[in-house]
Amino acid sequence: MRVDQDMKPRMTLLASLAGAGLMLTGLLSPAPALAQSGALFTPPAGCTAFLTVQSRSCVVSHHWRCEADPAGTHWRLSMDDEGAFYLSFTDHEFRWLRNYDLRTGAQSTLVEPEEDPASLTELFETGTDSMVYSLIREENGQQYQRDYTGFDSLTGEEIVVDGRTLKVTSFSYEYDLGFGPRRVAGNQFVSEEWRLFFGGLETVTMPDGGTFEGNYSPMEFAEPGEDGFLSTTPLYDCGNTMSGLAQPPLDRG
Repeated sequence: MRVDQDMKPRMTLLASLAGAGLMLTGLLSPAPALAQSGALFTPPAGCTAFLTVQSRSCVVSHHWRCEADPAGTHWRLSMDDEGAFYLSFTDHEFRWLRNYDLRTGAQSTLVEPEEDPASLTELFETGTDSMVYSLIREENGQQYQRDYTGFDSLTGEEIVVDGRTLKVTSFSYEYDLGFGPRRVAGNQFVSEEWRLFFGGLETVTMPDGGTFEGNYSPMEFAEPGEDGFLSTTPLYDCGNTMSGLAQPPLDRG
């Protein structure tokens, strides 16, 4: 088992959340801090945001790339009506190189090489992609490994969201909690243009058989110069029963 040393953070992640405010220190990107100013999100220095996504269940996400990062990689920050809760770093194949739960302080790093890496290229070329990989999770001073298995499959359907054509997928993945598997399954959406996954109708099944469902489907896209770009205010399902659902399942799109 080997964790790629080049992908480790240069410093320990520090997250401070107060209302809508956010500060992150010590990311892989060259900037020492990530700040939010007023109603607009500001990516780190040396980084360029390219997309804001408004989704169901009161989530808005921002995507950006940094000059100092490996080619094809990008960051995503997800926020709800209480502020930022999730940060991820993925590559051109949508492999989960690193992710952070900003409310618990937990962080995960991909173990490389994977047994069966996730591959968007394989999904688009063949219609299906299997995956077997592990993440090293650090939480509360403890470190442990989670082993994932799963798949993505194109259903053959397409939908248009805010003028963009997305392919519909069926998916499932699971990992063991030590007392049984936690499974996430349902339908998501994937953009061949952006090479990004977006949430959809998803069901989480816990080891005791309990389930909860959520709808994290994208509703609006904003690129640079468009209304809503870098807005920190989620627009859909906030303040009602939908926003009371669990956050989107982490470690996934």
